[in-house]
Formats: sequence, structure tokens, C-alpha cells
Amino acid sequence: MQTYVGRTDSNTVAPPGLLPDVNASADSLFQLFLDKGLDASDLAALLGAHSTSNQFHFDESAGRAGLPQDSTPGVWDVKYYAETTAPPQGVLVLPSDAKLAAHATVGKQFKGFVGNAGKWNGKFADAMARMERFGSNGLTGLVDCTNALPTATNIKREMKGLPMFAPRH
Repeated sequence: MQTYVGRTDSNTVAPPGLLPDVNASADSLFQLFLDKGLDASDLAALLGAHSTSNQFHFDESAGRAGLPQDSTPGVWDVKYYAETTAPPQGVLVLPSDAKLAAHATVGKQFKGFVGNAGKWNGKFADAMARMERFGSNGLTGLVDCTNALPTATNIKREMKGLPMFAPRH
């Protein structure tokens, strides 16, 4: 996947409301992405990054901080898609993700990634490449560091052993 770095840092705090609201309706979230030039397939593909995550701030009062968004946190896979609509024990589904998975337009694309890592990887890479350029003048000032990243490794890329995935007590 092409990777560009070099955005100019800013000391100005971004205005509130720029990040999608976890409790927003699917229609409003879909429109937010459409307004940025991303379609239903792009949105569904970008949601797949949640496969690697643990949430810490959505439902922490209920003692659910640190729960993963699929059963293999830290692993780049497509389990998130099936487990968002049928979550196993110990997996937290964000309300926004559940709504988008059930949305008439986005949901169709979402379901298309269930068990289909090849399709998802290609679509994610395309959508992410466009999203990483938001707020920049194309590639002006950005440096392509794609070739600096390893293309293959013998080291397992699973991150489950990192402290961020440790159970919280």
C-alpha cells in the first residue's frame, strides 16, 4: 500500500465535530463520507481497520474499556465484518458500525467483505490512499515512504502481546 508522510504539524486545535460520531445515524455518516468523495464501498472498506482495534473511550463506564472490535485484535483480517453483525462474547460493536453494517447501501458493501480478504485489502488500500491526502494539495510536500516499509517479514505481525491489548482490571 502506498504510504505518504510529511504533513505539516499545526499548533491549532481542530474544531469539534470533525470526527464521525459513534452514535450518529448511518445516513449521516454515509453522507459525511460522500461529502469527502468516498462512496459506500470506500466507507465499508475503511471500517475494516477496526479489525485491529480495542476501544478505550466509548463504553468505559460499563467496564468495557479495552474490549476489541473483533475476536482477533491486532491482526489485519476480515473477521470484523462477520463479527460486527454477530459479535462473539467479549467483542464490542460500536453503534455506528452496527448501523452502517445494516444500512441499505453501505451494508451491501460491508457484507461483501465477509470472508473476502483479497477484495477488502485492495479496496482498503485504494480508499486509504485517497483519505491520507485529505487536507493536502495532492502530493505536494508529502514524501512517498512506501519503499521504506518492509514488503515481507519473518516476524509475525500479530500485536496481541503489546501492552495496549493487555486485559484491564
